[in-house]
Amino acid sequence: DIGTGSFALLAIMAAKAGAKKVYAIEKNVPAAKAAVEEIKRQKLEDKIEVIEGDSMEVELPEKVDLIVSELIGSIATQEGVEPIIKDATKRFVKADSIVAGKPGSVMIPARTQTRIAPVRYINHRVKAGAALRGVKSRGKPEPGTLRPLRLRGKNNGLIFLADPQVLEDFDFLSPGSTPARVDRTVTFDIPAKSANDAKDFSGFAMWTRLVIDDEHDVEVKGQKATSHWAYVVALMADEPQPLSAPSSLMLTASIDYEARPVRYSLETEIPV
Repeated sequence: DIGTGSFALLAIMAAKAGAKKVYAIEKNVPAAKAAVEEIKRQKLEDKIEVIEGDSMEVELPEKVDLIVSELIGSIATQEGVEPIIKDATKRFVKADSIVAGKPGSVMIPARTQTRIAPVRYINHRVKAGAALRGVKSRGKPEPGTLRPLRLRGKNNGLIFLADPQVLEDFDFLSPGSTPARVDRTVTFDIPAKSANDAKDFSGFAMWTRLVIDDEHDVEVKGQKATSHWAYVVALMADEPQPLSAPSSLMLTASIDYEARPVRYSLETEIPV
């Protein structure tokens, strides 16, 4: 378990599901110590060993069959997960690992995606309200652009103007397959039923979708409970802009994965 956290949640789940041995890696010292105590409370210290340190620097006592991790941010690249998983699968996993009868199934989740859709943010016009209701991102905006907002997954402030599209797609079963840069054009069909809300187009909301395996996925959009995952909302202008409906909205996105942090550029031309 990479990034096991204070509660060693996935490590404990793996042990209770039948794993004979679990190595729980955590680089945050207080979190690692708390994980040790939680594992003791669960009486699983014979099955789970906490390894304190950065997963890209530590060594395991033995090779493993499966990696689990929740190094997932509000968008797919936020936690810098791909190089971590690439390193872990290369150094930690058995060459002949077979999980659930499927060769190559060495990672849970199997993939993570960033979904994106045009939105109206109801507090966009109220600058002070927007600052209070939307926690501003740690991201650094380019000159002349706005810092994105982070909004709780369970909220009533976002009105989606079109069906979501996939902006990013990371396959954890084939780490290292992501290019250094991605340039993508995505088209959204704004339906006539969104005409009233489209008059106050704010920008684009992005969020995470996890594909656990062939049958299960978890998505921020539609959450019934609040979690640490959030929407990242890129406001495209100081004020909401009128958008005609029905219409097609084209988004041109460039993502530089070699930049630290990863750099996103979003451009759109509004049909009126």
